[in-house]
Amino acid sequence: MKRLIALLFLLAGCGIKANPGVLKDPEVEIRRIGKKVYVRSLFGEVQIKGFERQGDYWVKEEERPFCFVVERIGEGSKKFCVGGALEEKPSLKISEGEAFVEVYPSNFEAYRLYNLRDSSLSLENAKTFRESISLERDYWERCYAITGIRGNVESQPVEFCVKPKQPPTVSEVDGLEIREGKQALYLVWFYEQDYREFVIYRDGKEIGRTTGFAFETELPKEKTTFTVKVVSPLGFESKGRSVDYSP
Repeated sequence: MKRLIALLFLLAGCGIKANPGVLKDPEVEIRRIGKKVYVRSLFGEVQIKGFERQGDYWVKEEERPFCFVVERIGEGSKKFCVGGALEEKPSLKISEGEAFVEVYPSNFEAYRLYNLRDSSLSLENAKTFRESISLERDYWERCYAITGIRGNVESQPVEFCVKPKQPPTVSEVDGLEIREGKQALYLVWFYEQDYREFVIYRDGKEIGRTTGFAFETELPKEKTTFTVKVVSPLGFESKGRSVDYSP
């Protein structure tokens, strides 16, 4: 019986032990756009020597072909190589209308449109197209960049801006009048449209803002002009309506 128990312990101790986990190589997305190379990790955190971290991407400016090593933190590393930058870039023909701008690029079979933010490409939500693209004009200036696509390489971006369309007219306040108190002056008015706030000026200088239909200020000692401007929900100001006060 003792021999049987000893044999069972011996067999239990001879089980196959698991091998250590295999280090995982980094998996990345690589994009050559003009002179810059953008690398984004698809899984886990990585480090790339010689690159600069910009948001989700590692970026390096180098127009010649080169190789680099991506290290997945706590895991393995892998070498990648990219070709050189394209020398050719798109030519743009832009036709401006009141509501839309039509852009007609040439020199490539396919193109990619990027929004520009602080003079940098916004790589998210880029639009790929072939012959032309239509851009809706906004009340604010919008800037873009277009690259030409050849294989899996994009050309140097060509930047341009779309001028804003004419802002909407903001209607003025109604019934603006002055009501004088013993120690203060009151401006009152009414307004029936949607608005963000009202801005009050005294002889052309801003003295306050309010979301109500009245504003209190100190009694002037000399003739004064008060102006009330409306700020629309989009942030545009009306020309203003004025009223004079004489002590």
